[in-house]
Amino acid sequence: MSKTLLVLGASTYQLPAIVTAKQLGYRVITIDNVPANPGHTLADACFEVDTTDQDAVLALVGRERISGVIAPATDVAVMTASYLSEQLGIPGSSLSVARVLTNKQIFRKFLAGAGLPCPYMIAIGNDDLPSGELFDGHKWLVKPNRSSGSKGVYIVRSESEFFAYINESKSFSVDGTAVLEEFIDGSQHTCEGVLRDGKVVLSLITDRDTAAYPYTTTTGHRVPSMLSETAQAKALHLIEVVFGQLGVTSGPFDCDFVANGERIVLIEMTPRLGGNSLSKLFQVALDFDLVAYAVTNACGDDYPIPVESRSPRPSAVVILGVDSAGKLAWNEQEEDVLRREPWVDTLILDLPQGAQVMPFINGRRRVGEALITGATRDEVDARIVKLKSRLALAAV
Repeated sequence: MSKTLLVLGASTYQLPAIVTAKQLGYRVITIDNVPANPGHTLADACFEVDTTDQDAVLALVGRERISGVIAPATDVAVMTASYLSEQLGIPGSSLSVARVLTNKQIFRKFLAGAGLPCPYMIAIGNDDLPSGELFDGHKWLVKPNRSSGSKGVYIVRSESEFFAYINESKSFSVDGTAVLEEFIDGSQHTCEGVLRDGKVVLSLITDRDTAAYPYTTTTGHRVPSMLSETAQAKALHLIEVVFGQLGVTSGPFDCDFVANGERIVLIEMTPRLGGNSLSKLFQVALDFDLVAYAVTNACGDDYPIPVESRSPRPSAVVILGVDSAGKLAWNEQEEDVLRREPWVDTLILDLPQGAQVMPFINGRRRVGEALITGATRDEVDARIVKLKSRLALAAV
């Protein structure tokens, strides 16, 4: 009898885990409160429940004899995955670890208590208001305390901007609270990787592209990173230190950080697969199926991890979106030509021509993605510009 894997979420970024699990012979159950999400149609069984409702999820899957649970590309479901792991005795991180890593207020306090670099943060509840003096010549970030996909995250430079965004930010948080966080100047990066025996044994550090001010949503990742080897080594060391102090010794992880010269500041990290098609980039750049590893690891099965270090193949994932509201349009002739270009690994449009779309200010509003390769990083960068120009995505 094949093992059963529970996948928390059934949207675009959970599809690789669902498809890969079935290819590997696992029975797959999906849980998601959006009936139209595509992962449900691929699963062997599905339930329409909010992934953050821990008790409801446990009640549904308790009779399914699941062997593993995975929450790919979604922070808000990590707590539920850990809760199920503890209640059912299946592999996974503890609930206490998940609570630290998915709650911005708690994570900042943890970093500060450990003497590690972290942004200054103010918790914002119903009656908490920051002093107007904070904004004198400073940039801040308004963020939901518990959310994912850059929903409700804004850069603010004045008290009026804070009040313009704070209610929306709180509305995207699972617990209804937000944080006002110091904006750290520097370059944005992500590290996707594998922990084994407390060490990062395989990793991909990317240069993360983001939307224009005041938004922060991810618009792409490029490798190899332009960070110095010293800065990259510092980032990996900090990741090992944090996971070590939390008692996490193995499994996949995702981490966002800011680099200012040689200074590294961890922003977010979680014991799960990252979103924005990072696993696809990992496969192309390092020739390793990170999704297959994560799926088998979740079910307590072994998956071979290369022992030799690898330099990433120059490549990029581009998350496509539009700058304004309207009806989606693009150059279909160029789309066909681009698909045949040897440097375009994949090109996906999520919606049909003429679909109503909104400005790309969070992960829910993407309209597609592309995976690009090149002989050098400079060539990859140039090809990103070329692809966007030729595709001519617009909202009209």
